Amino acid sequence: MMIQIAREAVEATPQDSLKRAVRLEALGCQLRDRYLISGLMADLEESIQLARKALSIVSEHHPHHPYRTMYLLSLRARLSDRYTRLGVLADLDEEIQLAQEALHITPKYRQGRPSQLQNLGICFRDRYQRIGAMADLEKAIQITREAVKATPENDLIRASMLKSLSIVLGDRHKRKKEMADLEEAIKVAREAVHANSAELRKREVWLNNLGIWPGDPERARLSNNLGNLLYDKYVRIGAIADLRESIQYTREAVSLTPEDHPDWMYFLHNLGNRLRSSYLKTGATPDLEEALQFARRAVDASPEDHPDRALVSSYLGIILQDRNLRNMTEIDEAIQIGQQAKDASSEDQDQAKRMTGLVTRAGDRDSGTGMMNDIEEAILHHQAALHQSNAPTLIRIGAAEDIVRCCLLKSDWQQACEGAAMGVHLIPKLISRSLPNSDKQHLLSDIAGFACDATAIALQAGKSPLVALNLLEQGRGVLAASLEEMRTEILDLEASHPDLADKFVQLRDELQPSISQELSVADLNPGTSSQGYMNRHSAADRELDELILKIRQQPGFEDFLIPPSEEGMQNAARYGPIVVVNVSNHRCDALLITQHQIQSLALLRLKSEEIEEKAQRGGLGSHRVLSWLWEAVTNPILDTLGFTQPPSHDKWPHIWWIPTGLLSKFPLHAAGLHGEGCTKTVLDRVMSSYSSSIKAIIQGRRRRALEATPTAPNHALLVAMQDTPEHPRLNFAAKEVEMLQDVCKSMDFDPIVPRVRRHKQDIISHLPSCKIFHFAGHGHTDDDDPSHSYLLLEDWKSDQLTVATLLEMNLRQRSPFLAYLSACGTGEIRDERFYDESIHLISACQLAGFRHVIGTLWEVNDESCVDMARFTYEGIRDGAMTDESVCLGLHKATRELRDRWLRVPAKTRRRSPSTRKVYTPVGEDSIGAITTSDGDQRDSRLPRKIVLDDSDDEEDDRLQHWVPYVHFGV
Repeated sequence: MMIQIAREAVEATPQDSLKRAVRLEALGCQLRDRYLISGLMADLEESIQLARKALSIVSEHHPHHPYRTMYLLSLRARLSDRYTRLGVLADLDEEIQLAQEALHITPKYRQGRPSQLQNLGICFRDRYQRIGAMADLEKAIQITREAVKATPENDLIRASMLKSLSIVLGDRHKRKKEMADLEEAIKVAREAVHANSAELRKREVWLNNLGIWPGDPERARLSNNLGNLLYDKYVRIGAIADLRESIQYTREAVSLTPEDHPDWMYFLHNLGNRLRSSYLKTGATPDLEEALQFARRAVDASPEDHPDRALVSSYLGIILQDRNLRNMTEIDEAIQIGQQAKDASSEDQDQAKRMTGLVTRAGDRDSGTGMMNDIEEAILHHQAALHQSNAPTLIRIGAAEDIVRCCLLKSDWQQACEGAAMGVHLIPKLISRSLPNSDKQHLLSDIAGFACDATAIALQAGKSPLVALNLLEQGRGVLAASLEEMRTEILDLEASHPDLADKFVQLRDELQPSISQELSVADLNPGTSSQGYMNRHSAADRELDELILKIRQQPGFEDFLIPPSEEGMQNAARYGPIVVVNVSNHRCDALLITQHQIQSLALLRLKSEEIEEKAQRGGLGSHRVLSWLWEAVTNPILDTLGFTQPPSHDKWPHIWWIPTGLLSKFPLHAAGLHGEGCTKTVLDRVMSSYSSSIKAIIQGRRRRALEATPTAPNHALLVAMQDTPEHPRLNFAAKEVEMLQDVCKSMDFDPIVPRVRRHKQDIISHLPSCKIFHFAGHGHTDDDDPSHSYLLLEDWKSDQLTVATLLEMNLRQRSPFLAYLSACGTGEIRDERFYDESIHLISACQLAGFRHVIGTLWEVNDESCVDMARFTYEGIRDGAMTDESVCLGLHKATRELRDRWLRVPAKTRRRSPSTRKVYTPVGEDSIGAITTSDGDQRDSRLPRKIVLDDSDDEEDDRLQHWVPYVHFGV
């Protein structure tokens, strides 16, 4: 009745009257209230339309009216309701735009401004959680800090502001793993609890006088938040005191929360989780019994249709298994409770997430009892989640992974292959073109190894090598493919279809700026479209997809920006075979691409467990490891390809190696039984190059074919970092560059040797005009984020020449020929989450535009670097600086140093005291540097400690300085 009266009031009011805006808003509020009760989407949709109309009237006819802020925030709140319900990213983007516009017209010291800031910070955090853009999280932290600063010390909302700040700081800790963020988050969370305490005590006295129990849900949330952060610190450091304090604050959250409060279930669940962790840490059975008690109460407190009932039920099953692994009755109990929560609206995007978590315990039960009906039901739920098109891509890929897991419980490789293939096809959709590279890398790290597993499953299911290879190519190197797409040459398109080419360039340029360049709150123009900055990028992204499809419809452009075809792959092998070594827990295989066929070779002696054991043990350049690589990997491959003897002439066969997973750490090019007169080695059969993918080889060669006659002068930028601040002196770095000056002059190159300022910006300014970039110095490999790995220059502490810096550069117009990184670990990745993307300093130079890159897999010897560089460059010069001359030059240099090494008796080999090592800063998370008996400083945080079988092996592990050098290129 009230809604009808409100409708009549709107109809009776003139179109452009301010009163009409007021009445539209009133009607919208009533419809929203009814939506919150009934859940009818029609009410919410109409409420949003009415809010837009009210805002339009005020903006057009009364732009400076104080009600305008209210209408902006009212529309934002209703869009927030719809985003929560449907998960449409455009609603969240518009929320942010409206909140920014409201802030722009709100006086700085108005009372409600802190709350506006807090809500805007929450919006940015929501978008960070949705798409993973680090810029959104940084913005959320910045805005929430401003909200805290704008809130008086004695304001009742200050505790809530501090809680919001602690949450976003905790998010950044989870992303960047920096203890400073976690420590600050805990400090701020404590402040929030204390800020709430005084007010709580006042209310307790007043309520106790009235005989009312003083439960405080807000204080409970603050305590729970602090408990969560302390638990994160426990997980990171392992200090039992942090876990006990976490349990204390989570207990407080439970005790302060009424049993009918929506948070009650979550606090019970969290307390059960913490108590289980205490049991796992101490073995105290009372902790496990209490954890079970709270887990049961959490399930009892969750309504049967609650979206997170499956979550708490699943955790109950885990605790039951901890309690008694053989008691299947209790496992059945947890499964039955979880299944009651599976019913959900098909329109709700969270359905996929619920389905994915629901059947975890069912799968575990079947693995123990062989009850196939539960596995079949689990697969059906995961398939429904996988096919839910409006669910987040990462959730759908996770559902595909769960399908595979369930199918393998019943050894159904065919169905596992179908699920894996669908998941792999979704991987390129995981990232948006407009995301910064570091955010793309982060999102892709969540599905590391999935493409390799899918490839192995396809082969196990009897699929052709081409099908398996297509899965691998589509699911790996996605970041590099994204960068290549945004930089692809379109000369042919410009010649045939200039209108399409112009549109492609326009959209590509529009998508180039990163989210980090988004307008700040202070700079926001109130006239900016309500669709927001990110909506423009989303629209451009969709337009570019449509344009690419249109281009592919034109004759001759059917393969525009698509993965390589069978013909394209075989054509890529015209200069030599391409060997992809796929590593998976299921099986390991070599996929061999030659001009005439694509075939697979099962590597029966290669096991993922053994690869991991050897990687952890270290000594990757030892006789032991090189012999194992020969027997398990390279010898079967070379035999199959027909390379059974050294070449009978000076024309060396050429192989491109593409290792996957943990095998990427190993020197396939150096595998063999090295000894005087023995030719059972890769070095004595073929010369080797590496690549991250087949498409990278094809794209590199395509760029070369499209390049016009080079116009840049023949400059060689030679950088010698003999003395680097806070690092050991490299006595041979300057000698290396001094030697190269003469070699470069003999190649008709003009050497550029910075001596006064070797800062990042100076080096970058020279790169566009150089054909050769040679760096002799220290390198740093970042453990947690390979995009932060860098070469150490004089200003490395303040401004670093990182992988990310190189990825942002585009040097292709000048066609740089060679980057030679004579430093340690420039091709190293330490975290397995990043193997699939192969992002390191070498690949960054390739993506920036260098046709060839020479680098290293681990630390190298300072003195040996001089000889390796001299032999390599002389080989390039003698080979007329052709593409083949780079690999051949490095190959001959490696063989020369290997042969010299073999001629020295093992007992007399000694290591040079100076090593160009991978540098790890000494800080909170490091132990520091230790000094060996030969006076060499070694970083004790290096992940591979050399553990050897005998003294001879020890010398071999430490002295084979010719092993780590690798060539990436066409």
